[in-house]
Amino acid sequence: MLCAVVPAYSAGIAIMEQSVKELGQAFSGAPVQSDDASMVFFNPGAMSQVRGRLLSMAGYVIAPSTSFQNDSSHTHPALGGAPLRGGEGGNAGGLLFVPNVYFVQELTKRFAIGFGFNTPFGMQNGYHADWKGRYQAIDSDITVFNFNPSLSFKITENLSVGAGFDVQYLQSKLTNAVDFGAACLSALSPGICASQGLLPQSADGFAAMKGDSVGFGYNFGALYTLNPDTRIGVSYRSRVHHDVHGNANIAIPGQAAILTGGQRAIHADAQTAVTLPDSVLFGLSHRLHPRWMISTDVQWTHWSLIRELRTEFSSAVRDDVIDLKWQDTWRYAAGINYFSESGKWVLRSGFAYDQSPVPGVQHRSARIPDSSRYWLTFGLTYAVLKNVHLHAAYAHLFMNDAGISKSGASGESLIGQYSNQVNIGGLQLDWRF
Repeated sequence: MLCAVVPAYSAGIAIMEQSVKELGQAFSGAPVQSDDASMVFFNPGAMSQVRGRLLSMAGYVIAPSTSFQNDSSHTHPALGGAPLRGGEGGNAGGLLFVPNVYFVQELTKRFAIGFGFNTPFGMQNGYHADWKGRYQAIDSDITVFNFNPSLSFKITENLSVGAGFDVQYLQSKLTNAVDFGAACLSALSPGICASQGLLPQSADGFAAMKGDSVGFGYNFGALYTLNPDTRIGVSYRSRVHHDVHGNANIAIPGQAAILTGGQRAIHADAQTAVTLPDSVLFGLSHRLHPRWMISTDVQWTHWSLIRELRTEFSSAVRDDVIDLKWQDTWRYAAGINYFSESGKWVLRSGFAYDQSPVPGVQHRSARIPDSSRYWLTFGLTYAVLKNVHLHAAYAHLFMNDAGISKSGASGESLIGQYSNQVNIGGLQLDWRF
């Protein structure tokens, strides 16, 4: 009766926004850069390139637009197959603010330490409470906070390596409607249900589930300087397992109390196990000219770890199981930088293709109506002082239309198509001291 969702995303809900500077070139230079302290996250091997101290503070506004267009959504055929009532949910995209802070400290000419605080996963959306897909999703809010201390060592003048430890805190809140009319027909005779006003879509309850978890992981990377103009970088971030513990509450309409022994609410402990995926990032950059530099990277994410999401309850409510069958994904990016003659300005742009882990319409969730996307980004850097730089960037994500044909807990089918797009803006300050 409760419909939960996996708290994981990369073309799903993974948040790439860990550097405004890198956002400007679609993160194509992330595994090879040592200019801002986000290397703690992208490639800790680069930290030993820093002299002195480097502090990077950034904030991003992520504005997704998500609209559903109904096709033939209906109740379970055994219950009449009537069209689902309600609207199309409005713009389900929720405005997100994503901050991150990174710090790198040189210890010796060969050793450096770093610390990062960021949000590597997160999503937020909400539909109108009376929309057609209310039995599968109304509000979804999932956030993962990550603390990442790291250490880097310069083996030679050309090769540096680094590793870090991750402590993650996950919190989630998910809501949806419950069709007690459909539940009645599966438990009692149609005559009894009709006499109580318990028919499909006529006796909706409301379910809410909250939970949190702490998980642990690690990351490591290496940076190799092939020559003064060319760098190669590779990094790995581990999977992180979360046992999400929380509580589920179901508000029951008055006429449905016959199904619950007179109870007007059900309270239960809930538990969900989920593993956020590991990923590998590889990239290179090349200085074509004192004024021009190009970069490219490739990222693989292990989304096939997530086959289903099973939520267990302490009460008589049966386990909720969502069949996802997510697939591994690839992300490809390329970017270009232009350096002004004065050295005070840098202009950049980038393009990326980001695959979705969703294998098809029957495995697309109303909570995460994800599809493959194309990034087009622009950014600039301005040197306020020799040791203080400001970065600004903007990205627009073009997303493929995404069909959905998903069955819910009461057997209803949500059928239609999603249209999605995302706008992202960010500002960042780098301070060397």
